[in-house]
Amino acid sequence: MSLIYMNKLNYKKASNGVYTSCYQSKIYSVQSLYGHKDLHNAFLQLKANVVDLNPALITKCIQGTEQDFIMLMKKAKDFLQTFRNVNDRGKEILLDLFRDCVFGYYILTPLIKAKEVSDIKVLDWNKITCKVNGDRYLTDLSFENEADYDSWFDRILRIHDLQRKAEASLQHCTDRKGVENFYLRIDIQLKNVTSTDVNNIHIRKIPKTKLSWDYLKDNHMLDDCIQEYLNDRVVSGYGFLISGRGGSGKSTLLNNMIDLIPFGESILVSQESDELYSEIHPQMQFEHTMDIILNGEKTEISLEDELRLGLLQDIDNFVIGEIKGGEALYVFTTGISTGARFFGTIHSNDARGSVRRLAQCARYVSDYSIETLEEMLSSVPLSLIHMSRFSIDEILEIRCWNDKDKVLVYDEIYRKEAEKR
Repeated sequence: MSLIYMNKLNYKKASNGVYTSCYQSKIYSVQSLYGHKDLHNAFLQLKANVVDLNPALITKCIQGTEQDFIMLMKKAKDFLQTFRNVNDRGKEILLDLFRDCVFGYYILTPLIKAKEVSDIKVLDWNKITCKVNGDRYLTDLSFENEADYDSWFDRILRIHDLQRKAEASLQHCTDRKGVENFYLRIDIQLKNVTSTDVNNIHIRKIPKTKLSWDYLKDNHMLDDCIQEYLNDRVVSGYGFLISGRGGSGKSTLLNNMIDLIPFGESILVSQESDELYSEIHPQMQFEHTMDIILNGEKTEISLEDELRLGLLQDIDNFVIGEIKGGEALYVFTTGISTGARFFGTIHSNDARGSVRRLAQCARYVSDYSIETLEEMLSSVPLSLIHMSRFSIDEILEIRCWNDKDKVLVYDEIYRKEAEKR
């Protein structure tokens, strides 16, 4: 047998051949009072003398009463009186910075307040990234040093009653009260599980006031015709599976859609973090998952547990914040067995792939074949929406099951035109 050698690679170039810009981070520049040239040194002195020298007092104040908080703030005010070259306004600002440092988000505060920032990640004391209007940036923010970051990270754990134990290396919580305009979903990875030996934190911001349909249209998530389609299908009893990558806008769209469900229908919303909410629907109940660690053993109240109980209740609509495990089985059983419909999000590369991904998740806890699960979906009206970069790219509806080829048949409702480059 002779070997054939090729002198040239046999492929068609998919990129434009210009690679330089791919390997340069876009910088999100932030104006931070912590770095203000006239306040920076004064703040470091305040922090060193009140925070760094009194770790037990800080812990007591975080976990204590309002009187403990007042005592700590008085200690900070008293120390500020020693700053003869700082005026009263400067002292007020320093006190606000001190409060954010001890009880809030410290260096991250400008990112927390910025409306256009949706996600914040801290990968190291001097590596803080964010997502702005769908684009990822490296910020020009940093903590003072590794010790400064670790002490703040420890305070965040205490504030949100999270743990430093190895069995709790992956944790999450939701801050519903600490920030004026946003709920914050906080995901924690302790250095026990990070290959960089650095504690990581990811913060997803959810506006407390839902983004209006006009805002979503102005930012090109959808248009008037798609909004009318969503209204029509929700009122007509269709279920929805919204797919896309993380941060593509799935939860934002779903959060608005649940308010379209007729007020005479009951709804159970099950989610890992409190991202979905409603201020107007009278028949909506909300539940979230919960991890309990007792004597070193972890017990979980899962989405499956909540949905299983929900099947025994008077529920017309099941909403699953993010489908990624065995809870997917209840998507099929609710539609087939109870006549209820479901709304949910799932990670997928396209709308068709979301159905296969849904079936694969259901198989984690069942013996149904992929084909059997997919065929089940043909018995209920179901719309598939795929999103990317805060925009709806594709809408399909399941028409029927092709028994000969063992595949679902879809109707294409919408496909976004490819952008010209």
